[in-house]
Amino acid sequence: VESMEKGQDWVITAEVTVKPEVKLGQYKDLVVEKQDREVTDADVDARIKREQEAQAELVIKEDAAAENGDTVVIDFEGFVDGEAFDGGKGENYSLELGSGSFIPGFEDQLVGKKAGEEVEVNVTFPETYHAENLAGKPVVFNVKVNDVKVKEVPALDDEFAKDTTEFETLAELRADVKAKLEEQAKNAADAEMRNALVEKVSANTEVEVP
Repeated sequence: VESMEKGQDWVITAEVTVKPEVKLGQYKDLVVEKQDREVTDADVDARIKREQEAQAELVIKEDAAAENGDTVVIDFEGFVDGEAFDGGKGENYSLELGSGSFIPGFEDQLVGKKAGEEVEVNVTFPETYHAENLAGKPVVFNVKVNDVKVKEVPALDDEFAKDTTEFETLAELRADVKAKLEEQAKNAADAEMRNALVEKVSANTEVEVP
């Protein structure tokens, strides 16, 4: 902004960025291959199995030892050099054995234990542990197993279809799942084809970016 002599108007100058000129190259008669994907019985099985797993329930294993895949409900408290540390205590914590949720070696030492047992678990914090004051240090956890639970998955039959969907039979459910997967596969193939065409058009286009 520049000021003129007193009593005259202001003069304002500015630079404005304008859209660049685009030189569109060849965009007609371009050819790309559509990648159609066949939906298999294995695809249908996998989708239904996910729903089956979602309907699973945890039930208590009476007087039975915990196995990998079971869930134990535990009380625990951790000690480093005989001193309890922040974040090392929990009550009625549900832990799936074999999930890798806890420090390496922790879950392995609970396999074979029963409800009511108390266990001293000895592990070492990883060198990369997020808390620097604990990284790489040996720790002792006093653990009490309150319950051992096993996952019960419902059977895949007509009753499963009736209880969890609007269909009366498993065959009807499978047919619906397959139809939906085929529609998703078709939409995905169409999207991939459109993207491939856009990339070809873009490669033939000249534009100066400001």
